[in-house]
Amino acid sequence: MVQADQLCLETETVSYAILLARFPKGPAADLFGGLSAALRSLKPSLDRCAKALDAPSASLLDPFRDATAFAFPRAVSWMCLHAGPAAAALALRADFAAYARESAELLRTLSDAGIEVPEAFHEHYSLPAPTELLDLAAAVVQERVVEEDGTSCRAASVADVLLAGLDGFWLFAAGDQPVPPAVAADLSIRRG
Repeated sequence: MVQADQLCLETETVSYAILLARFPKGPAADLFGGLSAALRSLKPSLDRCAKALDAPSASLLDPFRDATAFAFPRAVSWMCLHAGPAAAALALRADFAAYARESAELLRTLSDAGIEVPEAFHEHYSLPAPTELLDLAAAVVQERVVEEDGTSCRAASVADVLLAGLDGFWLFAAGDQPVPPAVAADLSIRRG
């Protein structure tokens, strides 16, 4: 899980910077710049977590053998290049809300099972969802819907693609059997 998170953190900080470059004004710029900064600030915490667990470097992950670890980075990379501001904001809001919920559930499950984890792990994975940024994401979506006088199925499908990538992340974290990248991509496409 920590390896996959390190891989995701690298991809997300760059991807949100790309979204900021694509949409450099207004609430969308505040959102993408804020997300990039917030994630960069998490790196020391994630590094402490990796050290406490003696986790192997994310650079050792193989895109073929560990396809599920790359599912979310692939999805977020695609999103940063192809999604509009409302679609990206909706997808990111869904991602952060789901990730925080699942991380809290993981910590509860570990605690209920009596499994001890290093304090660095507990601290990192008990961080709350960034509510100010989630609220800003909702504002970006609402602003765009009002501007475009309607809603977009594309925004929902981009969120589905990102959540399918997050499913891959959790499969890898759970230690499920890795699948070849073509299969992982096919699963993402069918969900989105």
